Amino acid sequence: MLLLRRKRRTSVVVKAALFCFALYAVVTIVQLQLDINQKKSELKEIESQISVVTSENDALRESLARGTSDAYIASIARENGYAVSGERVMIDTSSK
Repeated sequence: MLLLRRKRRTSVVVKAALFCFALYAVVTIVQLQLDINQKKSELKEIESQISVVTSENDALRESLARGTSDAYIASIARENGYAVSGERVMIDTSSK
């Protein structure tokens, strides 16, 4: 009789240990899935930021390439109020 009771106690202990392990495994898996979803959303956000920065870089490269031409430099200078020597400057006073 005593041997039979020990087997039942050990089987109950083993069952309880297995239940605890299974519960721990389920909680860990759910937590990992939540972390994966969070990281996926962070990845999408970072990819969109990369896209924005890439387009800004392309615009800056194009601006840099245009900036070496004399016509572009002259147009920027005119916008800032500079003129070539001998050039007549017309000032629009009708809007004042």
